[in-house]
Amino acid sequence: MEYTKSEAKAYCREKMTGVWAALTTPYKPDGEIDEEGLRTIVRTCIDDLKIDGFFCNGLMGEYWSLSVQERKRVQHIVCEESRGKAQTIPHTPQVTIQEAVELTKHAEEVGADYAIMINPVYGAHDDDEIYLYFKTICDQIDIGLSLFNQPKSGTTLSPELIERLAGLENICCIKNAVPSMAHQSEVRRRVGDQIVVCDPDEERFLVSLAHLGMQVHMSSPTPFLFQVPGYTPIRDYYEAAMAGDMKKASEINFSLEPLRAVRKKYFTTGPNGRTTAYLKEWTEVLGLPAGGVRPPVVSLTDQEKREFRKDLEATGLLDKIKS
Repeated sequence: MEYTKSEAKAYCREKMTGVWAALTTPYKPDGEIDEEGLRTIVRTCIDDLKIDGFFCNGLMGEYWSLSVQERKRVQHIVCEESRGKAQTIPHTPQVTIQEAVELTKHAEEVGADYAIMINPVYGAHDDDEIYLYFKTICDQIDIGLSLFNQPKSGTTLSPELIERLAGLENICCIKNAVPSMAHQSEVRRRVGDQIVVCDPDEERFLVSLAHLGMQVHMSSPTPFLFQVPGYTPIRDYYEAAMAGDMKKASEINFSLEPLRAVRKKYFTTGPNGRTTAYLKEWTEVLGLPAGGVRPPVVSLTDQEKREFRKDLEATGLLDKIKS
């Protein structure tokens, strides 16, 4: 790490900027991790899509279906391919605190810049229990740790609890995946001067950049779903906004509405709610390694794939893929 535990907040504030992608985990036909495919995704994102950082082993990466050793391997590959080119934030939660610490220390060992953990899924539900969960982990690690406030965990961190957790020495960020803007605003009011606050909804990124002081899109799969080599609208509107050209940024941002409509149709509740399966199909259609999904995620039918591809083709994105 390039910082000490006590410097985690300041380091994150300075360095965590730009456009970050939440990676999928590609599989081979036999269901094993496609390690070379994962390297290809990371290299494409860095070299062609101008991605600044990577979130790996998250919900989009099917972390629930990976063994601890597989998650460590994904961490190693993503950090190795990103070193000196992009930052990394592996997702390191586990039901047991001991294994969460083990995964987090491994992330630090292989060169991750930060780690991130979703709200406890089991064992900790009220504020005191959740606080103790994170405090016990933070006491045993040095790397900067981000909260991942995701209601899909079964709990949602209140702004009051987030403020309490932000007082821990190496809590440096929160990925606040809560749809309520009131919640987002209250979190920012309470801890925005202490830790980096991220709203992972790409659709709100430009407004948050312009008016709410947000410094990074951390993170979603949209940076490699909405962009292809030679066509990087998210990067372009981010750079335009940073340069103060909000008219240009807004025009580019608005051009993504057809793609957002497809994402909402298939990812939010989806047909049958199979976000991960549609994510893999979208990735595959763009020519990136994906493979299938692991149980219990249900694979798409041929008819579902045809309907999805038809909607994606209508956006014009596939026409931008260079042969």
